[in-house]
Amino acid sequence: MSLLHYFGQRRGRLALVIAIIVVNAGLLTLGGIGSATALTVIVKRQAGPFFSWVGVTIAADLSYAVLLYFQTVQKTKLTQEIDTLIRADVAQRLGAQDYAGFHHETTATYTSWLTNDISTINEYGIGDLLMIIQQIAEIIFSGTTLFFFHWSLLVTVLVFAAAMVIFPRVFKAWMDRTSLARTKANERLVNVLEDMLNGFDTLFMTNLTKVVAEKIVAASRDVNHHYIAFGRASGAMYASTNGLSFLSQLLLLAQAGWLILRRLTPVGAISGVQYFGGTIFAELSGIAFNWREFRSVGPIMDKLATPGPNQSRDRPLILGRHGPPRCN
Repeated sequence: MSLLHYFGQRRGRLALVIAIIVVNAGLLTLGGIGSATALTVIVKRQAGPFFSWVGVTIAADLSYAVLLYFQTVQKTKLTQEIDTLIRADVAQRLGAQDYAGFHHETTATYTSWLTNDISTINEYGIGDLLMIIQQIAEIIFSGTTLFFFHWSLLVTVLVFAAAMVIFPRVFKAWMDRTSLARTKANERLVNVLEDMLNGFDTLFMTNLTKVVAEKIVAASRDVNHHYIAFGRASGAMYASTNGLSFLSQLLLLAQAGWLILRRLTPVGAISGVQYFGGTIFAELSGIAFNWREFRSVGPIMDKLATPGPNQSRDRPLILGRHGPPRCN
């Protein structure tokens, strides 16, 4: 069961979200071009063109803000539709099992699958993939703009971009391992919560209610430990890629200054390079981080799709098709 499979089932909504994302990336680029061009013409003391480009920048920024509202709404609708599709497939899989297969896991575990795991998929799967699409669009627009300032700026960007794409692979196994361990810890917590709350009457009658707090605190600390472990993995990758991003931006700025001094590019390029270079390297850093987070959802999707050990062979599950299982 792949998350991309569910995106495919909602390709119309996905196409709309992507279209809004691309237009918004174009508006951000237009705003940056307006700001850089305004700086160039004001140095030449051209009042009319200066205020015209300021107006272009304002219009681009306001249009971006309006479209951002629609982007958020459509993204939320897409997320909720995919959530329903995943829950329907998991429910179908559970319904296809025999009695022993179903009771191989507790109901609390199944609840965790349909709540905690879905939340993780929303944040690190759907959210990160859409963010990557946005980042790619902004990188393409920004890179094209830098090329028009001077071709050598784009060459420098490509060199550092390659480094930023390759470097995060070091963290892949660490991210995958800690992500899956975190979801398992969530399952254990839900199981403990259900056991303690369902067994409260018995514990009360035996004067052992203090066990409720002890067990819940212990399970909570278990979850804390695994969230911190995932935070260490993601934090190490995030800090490393951001450090490389900052270095890349400084070198690009130095190159722009040299080009301006040689009169190979307009003065406004110093503002444009800062804006577009910062956008490119920040988004590259974000892509590296978000892609690793997105890949870490893979083991969770595999877990939701793996048939139980005692699944009935007479009632096979076909993921991606909804409705009650047929009895042969």
